[in-house]
Amino acid sequence: MKKRIVRLTILSMLIVFPMLTGCMFDIPTPTEATTRSRMVDEPLQRVGAETYDYGEELNEIIPVLFRTGNVPRAKYEPLEGAYLGAWLDGDESLRMFEYQAEKRHTVYVHEMRIGDDVPTNWILHCIAAMATPLFVIHPMSSYDMDYGIPAEELIYLARQLGSFNLPMFIAFHPPGHGMAPAEFNNLFRYARSVFLLHAPQAAFVWVAPNTEATPQSPFYPGHDAVDWVGASLLAGRCKEGKTPDILAKFEPFHNAFQAHKPIMILPLGISHFSRGDYNFRISETVAELHQTYEALRNFPRVGLIVYADSFSLSPSTQDDFSISGESRLMNAYRDVVACEHFLSRLETNVPPSPIWVRSEFLGYYREGDAYVNIRTLENELRIAPPRQQEEINGQNYANIQVISSYNNSLNISFCAYRRVIFVGA
Repeated sequence: MKKRIVRLTILSMLIVFPMLTGCMFDIPTPTEATTRSRMVDEPLQRVGAETYDYGEELNEIIPVLFRTGNVPRAKYEPLEGAYLGAWLDGDESLRMFEYQAEKRHTVYVHEMRIGDDVPTNWILHCIAAMATPLFVIHPMSSYDMDYGIPAEELIYLARQLGSFNLPMFIAFHPPGHGMAPAEFNNLFRYARSVFLLHAPQAAFVWVAPNTEATPQSPFYPGHDAVDWVGASLLAGRCKEGKTPDILAKFEPFHNAFQAHKPIMILPLGISHFSRGDYNFRISETVAELHQTYEALRNFPRVGLIVYADSFSLSPSTQDDFSISGESRLMNAYRDVVACEHFLSRLETNVPPSPIWVRSEFLGYYREGDAYVNIRTLENELRIAPPRQQEEINGQNYANIQVISSYNNSLNISFCAYRRVIFVGA
């Protein structure tokens, strides 16, 4: 391995940047993407978010969000909203993906192992796109804890990445590393200390082994060693063509970490093709893309959503999560990320500020009225509920209008567009 630190001189930057930025902004007309032949020829039509049918179930159970006091923000955590990110397949072009999405993305992902060469050209393309790199760093191919912590290799990597003097995310040793909890925690904490010294602009990300993880997980290195937590949400298709309810699995994970750390979804993927039955399900995936991104807006501590534009990210390699090769999928993605909630620029130095918290107990919407679960008032907001209550599906709820009249200081409202109750806005 070469012991050489990559440094960009002023002359080299002056030579490279005009070429990159010229390519970035002088965008040619894209060629028509080629895709595998479908078993059913479906018409290509754009689905607008404003006309999309989100389903009758959203007229009933709805989330409740409430404010907390001032909270110190993690490194690069946005004040509100979620950064857009993409995990592209192989040599897929950043500029072509953004051309198709019609929106800049804040983050792009690169996988590497400790000991690999730093992808200088890829980093320069991120700089030209005004995007932030996120490195998913796996163990050395010959890694063995009996050999000890690879200190020399970690220091070399941190110095190389730190020489670019850029904000970046480091997802260090995601699940699959094969280490015991104590070994993993020691290595994670050591790696973060090395990066704090040699690449202080890097935010360290702990990727959970599954959505059942909590801060008490034996693999969690501790709040003091983690800037962000990450979770993978890949919705593969079974033989019947259905995908799992990834949001239902994600909700307890979000609830467990939302008071402590910002959360990134690394990655999100919804399959439109499975080798299980070799069927394309474009229409179903279009619907699920809309439902998923709309629903994620109501998980307030989700600060980054990285979409998996790839066939190969599934552990079983059975599913195709990519969207850039299918016009209807890309149109749906373009529509749903167009709103201001999904951010294109990294925010730095956000001061301590109140955060929105998602209640553990869902609310209810019925016949034009919105209701809050009594346990939200008692257990989370610490206020006495009104005497006038209604039983819905075996649980006690209070109408938000009754709550407002009972407690004049409590600002509570229902957002019809997002189908959510806000408390303390």
